[in-house]
Amino acid sequence: MVKIRTLEALEDAISDEIAWRKRELTTARKLVQQSSGSTQTANLRSGVLILYAHWEGWVKNVARLYIRYANTQSATYAQLSSAFLGNALKVKISSIEKASTPAIHNEFALFLMEGLSGKARLSEDLVQTQSNLSSAVLSNVVERLGLPRRTEYATRANMIDQELVNRRNSIAHGQFLELNANDFLALHEDVLALLQLFTDDVRNAASTSSYLKDSV
Repeated sequence: MVKIRTLEALEDAISDEIAWRKRELTTARKLVQQSSGSTQTANLRSGVLILYAHWEGWVKNVARLYIRYANTQSATYAQLSSAFLGNALKVKISSIEKASTPAIHNEFALFLMEGLSGKARLSEDLVQTQSNLSSAVLSNVVERLGLPRRTEYATRANMIDQELVNRRNSIAHGQFLELNANDFLALHEDVLALLQLFTDDVRNAASTSSYLKDSV
């Protein structure tokens, strides 16, 4: 796993991550637009699957790139924002929950008393989309990263849950789904807009050091 030490490296990593996704999404849109009849029906179904796949993969991987970047900035636990300190503590709490020996529990207690001045360790695995990136799961990702709670996420919750996630689940389970080209193209546009908003917020959070409690 390549470390991301600078804002420029993070920007490059994010750009690389989303570029190939945008290309595939553009291809899916064109296939729908340029086809008709039963071929268009098949393209619509596969298009929804591709659209959801990139919705989930884009959010998860961009979020994890941000955490990877924050992990290289040598911040102490005491310097972290509440969201990122929560991430760091979650890792430690998970380890002591599985431990039955008092030594592990005592080690965690010592960390709480004296270890906050140590270099923070953050886990990218804390960003989980649960293979079902609903509006509620997206809200959890945003909260975990300390990003703005955009009204766009709330106002488009039904779109995320019903038009994207539920449609994808229906198709993935082999069910017939009535869908026309205009529905798909509108969904495609809405999903891309939300992905761009999420990505812009991650970029801004990194540039302003929002992972720290005393951010710019």
